[in-house]
Formats: sequence, C-alpha cells, structure tokens
Amino acid sequence: MNRLPTSRSLVTLRVLLRVAIVAAVLLALIAVATTSRSGLIWRMSTFTYQANVLAAAFYLSTLISPRADARVGLRGAVVLYVVTAGVLWNLLLTGYSMGYTPANVLLHVVVPVLAITDWLLVGRGQATVRWWQPVLWLAYPAAYAALALAVLNHAGRRAPYYFLDPDSVGTTTVVTNVCVLGIGVLAVGYTLLAVNRAVATVRIDAS
Repeated sequence: MNRLPTSRSLVTLRVLLRVAIVAAVLLALIAVATTSRSGLIWRMSTFTYQANVLAAAFYLSTLISPRADARVGLRGAVVLYVVTAGVLWNLLLTGYSMGYTPANVLLHVVVPVLAITDWLLVGRGQATVRWWQPVLWLAYPAAYAALALAVLNHAGRRAPYYFLDPDSVGTTTVVTNVCVLGIGVLAVGYTLLAVNRAVATVRIDAS
C-alpha cells in the first residue's frame, strides 16, 4: 500500500504551505512598518529580513508558475537561509531584538518551520540537489558577512549582528565566528541535500 500522499493532497498541501509562508512574511513586514520605531528600512539591512523576503518572492513565484519548483537549487537556498536566520536568532539574538514579538515569531519561527515542512513533504518531479550546490549556497551568507563588516557595522546605527562587529567582540572573535558560521551553514546545506535525496528515493521506490 502506498502511504505517500496522493497527488491531489500534495497539491493542496503545497498551496497551503506556500500561501502561509508568503502571508507570514507580509504580515511581519506590515507589523514592523506600522509599529516599530526603527522602521522597516533599517531592518531590511538584516540577513533575516532579506532571507524572508527572498523566501516570500520564491514561494509566490511557485504559486504563479509551478515550473519554478524545478529550480531545486534555489529552493534549497531559500530554505537554508530562513532556517539559518531562525536558528541564529533563537539561540543568540532574542535579547537584542525585543524578544518574541509577533513579527519576530513569524519570521524566526513560523517561516522556518513552514519552509522545512515544505522541503520534507512537497516537491514536483524527481529533481535532486547536486553535491556542489550547498557550497554555492554559501555565497550569499558570505557576501552578507562581508557587507556587514565593510559597511553595516559603520552605518551610524548599531551593528545588525553583534557577533560580526569587531567593536563589540573583537576582531579575533569575529574571524572565529565567521568560520564557525560558514561551517554551520555548510552542514545545514548538506543536511538539506541528504533529506532531498532520501525523499526522492522514497518516491521512486513507492512509484
């Protein structure tokens, strides 16, 4: 007996998850824009907000054109970025950003959970992540870290992330943090690759 969800139920689940992701991001942005003293523009300089906006744009594109699901590399990158942002915030940053406000819960808890659920349960075709794609996914976090060090830490407001601010933790600690973060992001990326291939194998065996 095939215990995998039927194609109709998968389509329904796919739509529900992705509408929920887009809605969660939009609600968080509206909440911040209308209630936050620091405003939305500055928050858009953070990795979390950029990653969530990217996720909303990607999942919206898949709702408009299902063919976008074939871009498994882009989909994996989106999942990686929102999960990384969520984990870092929950472990290190809750005390630096007003805690579990509605917007923070949506961006740092709800969206990552929905994205992981989508990665586990939803996919069109048998596209699999290539071995080199998790390495490529490092490009954006690396570019963001470089931007934070070169520009954002000196932009006239508090640094977006204290662990990337030499004035807060010291240059040696920043270098260590960047290395640890890079290894962590790469590890999560390859975990997503392993899950992708395992799910694809299950689908082939059940077909």
